[in-house]
Amino acid sequence: RARELAILRVAVLNKADYEFNAHVPFAKKEGVTQAQLDEMRADRMPADFTDADRAVLECTDAMTRNIQVPDAIFAAVRKHFADREAMELVATVAAYNLVSRFLVAIQVDHE
Repeated sequence: RARELAILRVAVLNKADYEFNAHVPFAKKEGVTQAQLDEMRADRMPADFTDADRAVLECTDAMTRNIQVPDAIFAAVRKHFADREAMELVATVAAYNLVSRFLVAIQVDHE
């Protein structure tokens, strides 16, 4: 779930519609509802997200927008995830920033 939320958030921030649409089925399989997806696509934080979900999205925002993650945000991630999971989250955000920027640059769309 955390991985898919991060990927969806990267897609929203980088305006990578193809990436977002490609990961909707995986997010749904992980329990993300259509209403939550709609909120995320509209660049809003779903009110019913857990603290862990929020930590994932805040970390994703920091990495995507500013590269560096403030200590307080990373502490929130580590509160909910083991060391390995936290590092996998960071690696996922980094990798999908590459993917989304590549897709947007070459104008891949979902059509």
